[in-house]
Parts: sequence; structure tokens; C-alpha cells
Amino acid sequence: MKRLILFVIVFGLFAGALWLGGAFRVANAMRVDLDLIWVRIPNLELWLLLVAAFSVGAAIATMIVGFAWLRGWVLVRRFKKATKKLEKELHELRSLPLSGSAGAALDADPATALTANIKRAKAGSKNESATKQG
Repeated sequence: MKRLILFVIVFGLFAGALWLGGAFRVANAMRVDLDLIWVRIPNLELWLLLVAAFSVGAAIATMIVGFAWLRGWVLVRRFKKATKKLEKELHELRSLPLSGSAGAALDADPATALTANIKRAKAGSKNESATKQG
């Protein structure tokens, strides 16, 4: 039943569009000369020029919106990759031992200690993955 109703609605819209198109053509059937800057095209129907102008405008607008959408999609993808990278780094930093624990590096420079801990954590994760695979 739903398919029948949908078919009737779609068919009605299609028939209405055809009727409007025919009415538009009849209402704009006069012949005009298209006078561009360098070219003059005589004896064209007005409805054809109107449809062509609308189609060209719609194509240009679609291209502009399409490029803006594509740019946004690329930015979203780039930001998702950066977010994953930062989340991975945060996870690695959270898994490091605390500075006062027995296994922590007791250097005078905290940046050196942090770098050593990160290297140690990376080496440990590589050893764990090699052990799991082997």
C-alpha cells in the first residue's frame, strides 16, 4: 500500500513537472536575438535561452559548493588523523611511570627524564608486540 501511494506521488510530481515545463515553453515561445559582446546569434527561442542560463548557473554553483565541501572533508580527515596521533601520544604518556617511582629516571633536567621515559615506553611496547607475534 505504501509503495502504491509513493508511486502515485512520484508520478504526480513527474506529470506536474512536465506540465509546468510545457506551460513555461508556451509562455516563452517568442524568438529573440542573443547579442553577446563578440558574437550575435539570431532567432533563438526565449525559453531555450532561459533554461540554458539557469543550467549554467546551477552547474557553476554546484562546482563552487562542491569544492567547498571537498575542502571541508579534507580538513575533517586531517584533523581526525591529528587527533588520533595526539590520543596515541597521550596514552603513551599516561603509561609512563611516575617520577618518584623506583623505575623512573632521576635526572636533573625533567625534559631529559621525560624523553628517556618515552623512549623506554616505546621500546617496551615494541618488545611486547614482538613477543606477542612470535
